[in-house]
Amino acid sequence: MRRLIADTIISLDGYFTSPKNEIDWFGFDDEEWAWSDEINRRVDAMLYGRVTYDEFRQFWPTDAPKSMGVPPGFVKQLNGLQKIVFSHTLVDTPWKPATLVRTDPGKAVAKLKREAGKDLVVVGSGTLVSALLRGGLIDEFFIRVRPIILGAGRPIFVDADRRHPLKLLGAKTFKSGVIGLHYESKPLKKTAK
Repeated sequence: MRRLIADTIISLDGYFTSPKNEIDWFGFDDEEWAWSDEINRRVDAMLYGRVTYDEFRQFWPTDAPKSMGVPPGFVKQLNGLQKIVFSHTLVDTPWKPATLVRTDPGKAVAKLKREAGKDLVVVGSGTLVSALLRGGLIDEFFIRVRPIILGAGRPIFVDADRRHPLKLLGAKTFKSGVIGLHYESKPLKKTAK
């Protein structure tokens, strides 16, 4: 069965964007490109919500990555991966190859996980990540914690109904001060009634 990986960046206080959806506090170096490259080599499809897909499609298939020093191999890899976009409002997916999905993300991803292929990864896409978390569909979490406190923003892991225990598989400290954490979902324990 394919595994679903959540690859995200958060601030020290747990936000993945500022209140105005800004990510100007990100910033990547060679170590982080290598981290992302390692994840992307495991997958053959990336899952996106509408907002992240729209932001990525305006950046990745342009000359902007080259001017920012993104490794050319990473750009080619990312542009070539299948994109599965969850949206009820998008009309088209011009950043190809892409498939637009308008049905329930949980059911669609559960089906994708049963299909043959390499693993799947969801990047950014806070609303989608929270829906997949609530559905118990995320198998691994690659989280980069940036050395910044935003004070307010949008959390990416939202589930008010239950806790999600994780098992640490690895940790890495980057020269930039970023901490990379790799977790695996632990089975939820049934509570006695």
